Amino acid sequence: MRLLFVRPPKYIWPYMNEQDNYLLPQALACLGAEARRQGHEVILLDCMPLKTGWKSLEQKIRDLAPQVVLAGDSETLYAHESGRVFQIAKSVSKNIFTVAGGVHFSYTCEDAFSKYPIDAIVRGEGEKTLSEFLQTLEGGGDLTKIKGLALPAGDGRVIYTGYRELIANLDDLPIPAYDLLPMDRYGTARYLFSPGGVTIHHSRGCVSGCSFCACWIQMAKREGDPPNEQLSPRWRTRSVEPVVDEMELLVKKYGKKCLVFVDDTWNVDPKWSDRFADELLRRKLGVNWFAFFRSDFMERDEKTGLFEKLIASGLTHICTGLERANDEELDKLKKHNSNVELMQSFIPKLRKKYPSLFLQTTFIVGLRQDTKESLNHLLSYVEKLNPDYPAFHPVTPVPGTLLWKDAKEAGWLEITDSAKYDWMTPVMRTDTMTREELELTIWEMNRCYLNPLRIARGIFSPHKYRRRMYMWWFVVSVRAFFDYLLDRLFPSRSPRRGETLSAYVGMVRPKWYNK
Repeated sequence: MRLLFVRPPKYIWPYMNEQDNYLLPQALACLGAEARRQGHEVILLDCMPLKTGWKSLEQKIRDLAPQVVLAGDSETLYAHESGRVFQIAKSVSKNIFTVAGGVHFSYTCEDAFSKYPIDAIVRGEGEKTLSEFLQTLEGGGDLTKIKGLALPAGDGRVIYTGYRELIANLDDLPIPAYDLLPMDRYGTARYLFSPGGVTIHHSRGCVSGCSFCACWIQMAKREGDPPNEQLSPRWRTRSVEPVVDEMELLVKKYGKKCLVFVDDTWNVDPKWSDRFADELLRRKLGVNWFAFFRSDFMERDEKTGLFEKLIASGLTHICTGLERANDEELDKLKKHNSNVELMQSFIPKLRKKYPSLFLQTTFIVGLRQDTKESLNHLLSYVEKLNPDYPAFHPVTPVPGTLLWKDAKEAGWLEITDSAKYDWMTPVMRTDTMTREELELTIWEMNRCYLNPLRIARGIFSPHKYRRRMYMWWFVVSVRAFFDYLLDRLFPSRSPRRGETLSAYVGMVRPKWYNK
């Protein structure tokens, strides 16, 4: 069968430029590789780096004449754009079979089937489900017998076909289909993930089950069917050698020198990490690499000397979620891996010992009990930690998370349009602060940390990667704040946003979006 996997045109985060948004989508590359191995004709169309707008996308679907069109996203923010892909596909030909995937569609099946012309939703890990599904579809078999699907029943109901077991051995999967993507278009940013940034992963899933996070959900262990489905965290990894083989391919064949690991939690297994560092040092690939690290595991590995070895292997950029400045609040969020007192001591020591490391942290703003005083306390905590780049995000309940369920039941959600779930726009108030007050407070928190002196110190760092990251941060911050202020002063201008600022807060529309 001829399959067309699509990452559609998307609005862009204002803290990114177009090149920064062109990170390679691992899901397309992995699913496409497995489908190709099963003998299907596979086309991967990533509209972002190719600057393929909606009119051009429609023409490509006509020209390519696929039998199946597949799209989806784990970011709730982009769900409507994936939905538009299915609408266009069906307008080209009603015979095109449309398939959705990703976290958002997996947990909004009823809503998705009612809004968009979707013929099937692949829930959870996709490779094995998709393989069996395509074989059955091609042979005219019964799709309800394929585990891991959601199918429209035709009367507003959804047929869930049962739980698909997670893949036991990730080494059984083929190498992602990098050759089917425009590799020369990824990692072209001058500063961010430079030079030549490209994504990769060694593990799937997470060992934590934070109530606000949708990342771990897609690869979770499941029991039962919605609405009574029970999830528990599950983490698996590939072997070290195939991962470094893949890194070597990306370096030598495609010229990528900054490897961006998109694992939900990279540093779970210290034995794996140690073997990885040894192998990377042995091959002398000379790469920088980025990963999402769990904070307490990071502290564990620093004690044993493993963290120092990872730095020697090329680790130059870490993002870790510290989220709050109060252990009780962290416990309520089911984030049991972060200790405020420990981090307040550990992070500054880490920063001093490894001056070449760019340390990025995330923090959640806008919990129900938040006040201006509690957010000032959070900002003071961040200043003591002194990370390179703290990201302050309004808490945003997304489908599939426990926080989403609680917010819906309590009636907290004031914005339900998923296109505005951009992790910049507050979608609900606190007990004492309106959404507008929260938005302004977050803006002020980011502005307070954008200190000219500390930015200048970063820009003139002796370490090249840190210099590039600080230059990126400086350039995009000035641009974003300037644009934000103009939008507040002149709401009708919004040259690259939606028709009005209130129609699409925060996100920026590329010039080629509708072409």
